[in-house]
Amino acid sequence: MQDYEWKSDYTLPEPGATEQQIVAVETKLGVRFPEALRQGFKAANTASVHKRGKSCELAATGPVAEGGRIIGVMSYLEPIDRIEVETRDLVEYVFDIYDRSIPDVIPFAQLGSGGWTCLNYQNDPTRANPEIWEGDMETNATFETFFHKIADSFDEFIDMLLPDDEIAALGFRV
Repeated sequence: MQDYEWKSDYTLPEPGATEQQIVAVETKLGVRFPEALRQGFKAANTASVHKRGKSCELAATGPVAEGGRIIGVMSYLEPIDRIEVETRDLVEYVFDIYDRSIPDVIPFAQLGSGGWTCLNYQNDPTRANPEIWEGDMETNATFETFFHKIADSFDEFIDMLLPDDEIAALGFRV
């Protein structure tokens, strides 16, 4: 995993979650968050990933010239006290729009355009570092276009997040 740090982009950040708050949410949801995510929750309320001193919001698979794509977004983590609400909102949205259940999918960040970046614990709620999936309301013609995998693990997703100047150097407009 690339070197990074969690910090808030706000001038006066609110304190992060306590271990007890994180454990309480994990217990209610029946999962254990990846260690890197737990550190983000503790760093600040609405913590963001920073690499080389720069905020990283977009995940890319590689250079545009080699078929790379922007495949994920995480401006900042949802506050720990919002995780249960966002999980309930995602479940209700998927049921209302697609008439499907979506158990063991936990949103941890919102997309700016509407939607969620999620931990996918389906079939294995004990997984220490679950897949990352995105539910994007802009591409919700079908369940498959709304909800899709973007990384094999939370750690891989963090590795894919880059600052805007590096995203631009890969050939993307930012």
